[in-house]
Amino acid sequence: MRRVFNKKRNILVLLLIFIMFTGIFYFNDVKVHVYPLLRKIQHELILYKTKDYKVRETEHFLIRYNIEDEETINLVEKASEQYYQQVCDMFHYYPKDKTTVIVYNDPSELMKNASLKQEKPPMGVYFASTIQILSPKLWIPQNEDIEDIFMNEGPMVHEFTHLLVDDLAKGNYPLWFTEGLALYQEYAQTGYEWGKDLSFEGKPYTVKQLTEEFMNLDEMLAYKRSFELVKDIVDTQGFEHLNELLKDLGKGKDYRNYLYK
Repeated sequence: MRRVFNKKRNILVLLLIFIMFTGIFYFNDVKVHVYPLLRKIQHELILYKTKDYKVRETEHFLIRYNIEDEETINLVEKASEQYYQQVCDMFHYYPKDKTTVIVYNDPSELMKNASLKQEKPPMGVYFASTIQILSPKLWIPQNEDIEDIFMNEGPMVHEFTHLLVDDLAKGNYPLWFTEGLALYQEYAQTGYEWGKDLSFEGKPYTVKQLTEEFMNLDEMLAYKRSFELVKDIVDTQGFEHLNELLKDLGKGKDYRNYLYK
């Protein structure tokens, strides 16, 4: 019996060593297989944390909320579905499951459930196959047209694009790339050009800087440069080039072989 146990232990050790070395030499190949499983676990945890929320089901979305404001949820439903078809058509990808949207009236709940540590809560965030947003009434002044602003400058197109990119590339992409794609979709679908009036002092950020230092760069300029780079790819090579790239990234190809050129 002891010999059987030792044999099993040795097999386990060899298996762990194999996984370790495989992870070192084929990191991206391993990542694109493991990442979706980890994301699924995080997704289920978020659903558990919001299990007592009400749910509004639409054609393509499941909207969870704990606010007594049906007018706001109607607006979120409208914004969620508004550009669904157009965005999915551009990526030639349509999620097989309905996308979870969670609406918060408490910024601290969003920060906690999305594992954010920044000081200021965002109006929306993509995390673990969920789109988590603040009620638009928390960030749009009452004297302004809430529906117009939320539909055209709100987070729905942006965060839904993050979900599609994450599904297609299976986590195998740099942060600037998914941000650039999300900003480009806002531009393509609503006409909203983020950071249009911003300008760089000196040379714009390089791809290397964005890839390695994104979180340490000027946030506004880093987002602007990400958008510019993606738009340049679309203008010169077409959006289909990005679709092919996303397919390759989803197979574990090294993004540096594509995005550093």
